[in-house]
Amino acid sequence: MSHESVEDYLGAIYRLWEGADVPVPLARLQEYFGFSPISIHEMVRKLAERALVIYQPYRGVMLTEAGRAMAEALVRRHRLWERFLTDLLGVPWDEAHEIAGALEHAAPQLVTERLAQLLGEPDRCPHGAPIPPQTATTRGVRLSESPLGTPLLVSCISPELPDLLRRLQAIGITPGVNLQLIGRAEGTLTVEREGVPLTLEGALAQVVWVTSEFI
Repeated sequence: MSHESVEDYLGAIYRLWEGADVPVPLARLQEYFGFSPISIHEMVRKLAERALVIYQPYRGVMLTEAGRAMAEALVRRHRLWERFLTDLLGVPWDEAHEIAGALEHAAPQLVTERLAQLLGEPDRCPHGAPIPPQTATTRGVRLSESPLGTPLLVSCISPELPDLLRRLQAIGITPGVNLQLIGRAEGTLTVEREGVPLTLEGALAQVVWVTSEFI
């Protein structure tokens, strides 16, 4: 079990848990990584043996204090690199996410903190997620769970799956955008953005988080 593999799993659990107070189901990890249930269960077992997670059968997995500290350090590095890549180098946000996935394992703590200073200590990544030690206290709810007709503000995109990021960018749904949910059909949602109706399939609506604020 490599150090990178450990960090990848802890980071995934942190992202999927972020702001919630319930265990992350193993099915969510399977969906996130695309691995088999056996592979996911075996890795979770190894992490539990190292006291980095607590596994609750039939419920899911939660980070221990030690596991959370490692996950927060990893996610902090990742999201700072995303800001650097998008803000200073003009890299598209889906590509920045993938590149940061490699850089997050390489940068030492000193570089991470100097990067934060260079960027002006940002508190959110390009996708709207908080940069630790900030926490997701105002992430809101998934677009798929929002009521019809309520003015909404996109707060973040999570989890940041590159294909979905590309598709959301293409239709202009990014943090800070105002939306209104105007229709539901089986497997799709219809939203209005700047007077233009857009149809989103369920997978997209699941990763868009909104609040009832409106600007």
